[in-house]
Amino acid sequence: MKAALSKLFTLVLVSSLLLTACNVSMTSTEEVKPEQVATIMWATVSTRLTQIAVGTLIAEATKIALYTATPTITETPTITVTPTVTSTPTSTFTLVPTATFTPLYTSTPVTPTVTKTNTPNPIPCNQAAFVADVTMPDNSTVYAGQSFIKTWRIKNTGSCNWTTAYSLGFQSGNAFSAPASVPFTNTVKPGDTVDLTVNMISPSTTGDFTSNWMITGPNSSTFGVGTAPGTALSVKIKVTSIPPNRDPNTVYDFVANYCDGQWRTNASFITCPTAGYDYKNGTVTRNFAPILENGVMDDEGALITIPAIGGDGFIQGQFPQFLVHSGDHFKATLLCTVNKPKCSVTFELLYRINGTNTVTSLGSWDKVSDNTFIPVDVDLSALDGQSVIFFLKVSSKSDSTDDFAQWMAARITHP
Repeated sequence: MKAALSKLFTLVLVSSLLLTACNVSMTSTEEVKPEQVATIMWATVSTRLTQIAVGTLIAEATKIALYTATPTITETPTITVTPTVTSTPTSTFTLVPTATFTPLYTSTPVTPTVTKTNTPNPIPCNQAAFVADVTMPDNSTVYAGQSFIKTWRIKNTGSCNWTTAYSLGFQSGNAFSAPASVPFTNTVKPGDTVDLTVNMISPSTTGDFTSNWMITGPNSSTFGVGTAPGTALSVKIKVTSIPPNRDPNTVYDFVANYCDGQWRTNASFITCPTAGYDYKNGTVTRNFAPILENGVMDDEGALITIPAIGGDGFIQGQFPQFLVHSGDHFKATLLCTVNKPKCSVTFELLYRINGTNTVTSLGSWDKVSDNTFIPVDVDLSALDGQSVIFFLKVSSKSDSTDDFAQWMAARITHP
């Protein structure tokens, strides 16, 4: 600042001297020569130029003095704030790529999901849906060695027809003496429902048991219910001990020991018990909740016997020898069952003395479906002391279609 003022002072001093010189020349009284005129003119011009230059220098010096003297230059915070302004692009650069990158990354898995949803999935050829347990819902209680029928209702939810080439087959668990597979009897189209039935026999021991079944199609394709390949159709039962005979004087129970007998029909020998009700080849099984002809359920055990088909159709059970005592009686209640209007059979009790070949009838009883039952009481005292082999026989009188014959509470009692 001091240097600028010194420069200004020098300029003013020079200007004053020049102006003084100019004034002296103008006041001279001597005659002016041409050379002097040129000199004076040049001096005037020089002086004017000097004045202009000096003025310019003074103006610049003044500006410098003013600029230097103003406190704004020293106190202004603009220079200090400048780095903040400079850092702004850095923040902007950092935020922009982050905001741009995030939605791109997020949208990557969304695209195939939307495309997949809009594309309909093809319906599998073989697919089924469970509809209902028609019989024997899960955890049903049955007696040991009891025959029962399991029926599932399912729906064809696939795109192929289920023809008679399809079958329901055992997969795992307890087979319950059922056949390995049961073929379909008619075609089931997509969208239709069908009842699949399997004849079964509960185990001879008590406990909880499960049997699992799957459908088998052509080329050994196997599937169950639900989304293909699906889950197995199952039957779950609780097996309990058979109830004791209600007659406290019973000395031999034919119902409880029915599989001790050897069973045959006019066709051949049959197994005991029979899986389900077979009107073609004959049936022997039992039920501890038999249905009477009038639809009422009883609580006594019944031996169920169905003759094989044929004009001479019959079913017969030969029991082990039994030592008869005086006062022993054979007792039973004979009947058909509900909804068997064509039932027409002959019940017969026969015996053979052990060691002989002669078979003798102790009585026969004809029965038709008429909402009644026949009580039977045969005194066995005449066979006192004999080892006797008893036969229980049922014969068809005509068509065996409805010949559902029941020996309810069949026993030897000694009152």
